Amino acid sequence: MKKIICGIIITLTVWITGCTGMIDMTPESDVTFNSFFNSVKDAEALLTSLEVALRDAATGDNVNQLYIGWIADTVSNSYAPYREFSPSTIEMSWAASFTAINSADVIIENAHRFPADVDVTPYVLQAYFAKGLLYFNLARRWGEAPIRKDYNDYSKLGKSSVHEVLEVATVCALKALDLPVFDELKDGNGNARTTKQYASKGAAAALLAHIYAWRAEIESVPEYWAEAEKYCSMIIEGKAGNYTLASDPEALCQNEMLRNGNETIWEIYRGPQEYYGKYNAYCAEEYTGFPVRTESRYAPTPTFGNYLVEIYRERVNKMFHPEDRRRDAYFYGLDADSLFVVYNKGTKKQFALAVEYRPEGNVYTKYDNSKKCTVVRDLFLEEGDSIVTGGRFGNTKRAYVIKHRNPYYVEYDYSMEPIFKCYDENKVVWRLADIILLRAECRARQDARSGGAISDLNRVRERAYGNTTFNYPCADDVVKGLDSDLRLAIFREREKELMFEDHRYYDVVRNGWGRDGGRDYVRTELTPAASRLTDQDILDGALYMSVASSAFKNNDLMRQNVYWNRKKQ
Repeated sequence: MKKIICGIIITLTVWITGCTGMIDMTPESDVTFNSFFNSVKDAEALLTSLEVALRDAATGDNVNQLYIGWIADTVSNSYAPYREFSPSTIEMSWAASFTAINSADVIIENAHRFPADVDVTPYVLQAYFAKGLLYFNLARRWGEAPIRKDYNDYSKLGKSSVHEVLEVATVCALKALDLPVFDELKDGNGNARTTKQYASKGAAAALLAHIYAWRAEIESVPEYWAEAEKYCSMIIEGKAGNYTLASDPEALCQNEMLRNGNETIWEIYRGPQEYYGKYNAYCAEEYTGFPVRTESRYAPTPTFGNYLVEIYRERVNKMFHPEDRRRDAYFYGLDADSLFVVYNKGTKKQFALAVEYRPEGNVYTKYDNSKKCTVVRDLFLEEGDSIVTGGRFGNTKRAYVIKHRNPYYVEYDYSMEPIFKCYDENKVVWRLADIILLRAECRARQDARSGGAISDLNRVRERAYGNTTFNYPCADDVVKGLDSDLRLAIFREREKELMFEDHRYYDVVRNGWGRDGGRDYVRTELTPAASRLTDQDILDGALYMSVASSAFKNNDLMRQNVYWNRKKQ
């Protein structure tokens, strides 16, 4: 989607002024508007502005909640305060979200200004999708948030209820459902849109599925589970586009996690040529170092200082059965006891080598993900290869994460080694496996012994294991000697399948905190700080982020979240 990055960025004052307090916008004169909304080129430029703003609002590590959802054994001091619900760090500005909402409103509210020969419907539908997604994210991140009800009203606003914010998100997403399937998306000149940041019918259905599932729990409306299931089924049954599961976890990591895969439904574009370093695509990229990144600071040594967050091999081996192919697709060299960085003179590139040493015969077993081959010491390097660093690491605890595999480097004369700039991959927001497991959750919430839920769960497991041996219920589904818990099994499967894709915090919150008499996911699955939250803390908004101080500027209608207002006193 080079167009999104390199296209004309609209400089309409109404878009660029921003919304730090939500209301810091000055309307453009009708003369300016009337002179701009004339052609397909103008409509494409407006959509480009929207997509850029949407990406800034929706990408990566600018969402503090995601750190609380990490499964981690060590976390750097820079992230630890978030996980402790520190009032000084849980604050986050929503300015980017409202800037993007305003960009969507520019299209929706001014579509009538275009001449009759310009078909504005596709642009309006794209804007409704963006607006629905943005309000949904506002509801998940802050709960209560302002709603701009009148496009021409630039006065200050207070916050609306969680219900009202989610209702706006739902209405907009339902309108976006009129979008074509992805394969039929066209730009104003009739050319196919080839990047999945452009919304499609499938993306709108996925958004609706997640909105209704969230509302079912947060608003305690059980009927919404059936609505969420309906939109999941629309995708799974091919009624919203053609989406297929990758053949196996390795293919998933190599292809689907890059961009525009057959399994992915909606993505956020990121190209290497822009050196997109403002935010990570995924906050979970912080797990990734050697062997994906082979610069010297990530050498495979026993020290942990260069990793901002780590998961240990012991935990991984408890989570993933040895026959689960995701284990070797998501992690490198789990069974090895030695790791090396090797330099190849021919390609002038470094690569990782993981081996297991057996003193008898001086023999090494080389690991290439799940493929293993025995090699003699003198032969484990190919011609032209030389070891840069590494060796036996014995008691090193770290598991090396390789789910995100496409680092982008640039060489500079002043540097002895290439400089890392970004990961050359889009952010996959929703993919088919996510939707299949979400439908399983919806079905289990309606019927604790649902055969349909089990069928969906098993479909993902069969891809993971390559067989039916671990279909539900299996030994791994038994919890402390009790009967298997279908809802918990689905949660654990999402935890593994979607690992390092930034879903876990919201999955935990959506599964609830035990107010219905069920399992308390929030206080058992998040950080120790979450386990200390009282019911009243949660009701007062502890699971949302606090409103940033910028939102209070020149706005005496703004109020802080009850929980965070109490903590900041």
